[in-house]
Amino acid sequence: MRETEISDAALLARAGTLQAEGAHVLRVLRLEDAFAGFGPAQVVGSMVSGLMVWRDLDVVFTAPHATAVDVFTALARLATVPGLIAVDYRDEREQRRPTDRIEDERHYLVCRYEGAGGLWKVDITVWLHAVERPTLAEAEHLAAHVTSEQRLTILRLKDLWHRSPHYPYRIGGTDIYDAVLHHSVRSPEDFSTYLRVRDLPISPHEPH
Repeated sequence: MRETEISDAALLARAGTLQAEGAHVLRVLRLEDAFAGFGPAQVVGSMVSGLMVWRDLDVVFTAPHATAVDVFTALARLATVPGLIAVDYRDEREQRRPTDRIEDERHYLVCRYEGAGGLWKVDITVWLHAVERPTLAEAEHLAAHVTSEQRLTILRLKDLWHRSPHYPYRIGGTDIYDAVLHHSVRSPEDFSTYLRVRDLPISPHEPH
């Protein structure tokens, strides 16, 4: 193990600690109360898979009739929670949507919450089209089926890359999962090879 690397035991312990902290944050925020009328809050991502390396939560709602006014009304309720220190709102409808798919129109919020061990980033997506999305099922599949070796590799690669300027928009968790689960990547060197073939930055320190 390189001197700067975190041990396997510490990676696993941190993931467990972050998952417990994240569950507490969700209880405190009470997002279903703030976003009443938006449907159930669905937690997705690494909070579900257990593959956490930093304080980041992803929550989605599906509310086809939600307007920007509705979202800001919900934010006014959320703002009463002590510890919420910042919110970035993005109207990602029509040509501003994150993909070419019309069904990916959404209201998108990035919240910063101070508590439960440190500063948390809480992403809230309000989808405007009720379509089947694989996000939750994929996280649940990871939680249930990833092997011990794969879990450690994923945690180590995420630990190595999550502070990179390329993460998560050029290289993200989905790339790491694909590399480990489907391309037998087991080390940072293997992952660099995986990235090189795809003409992506091969080092987390490579200039943006």
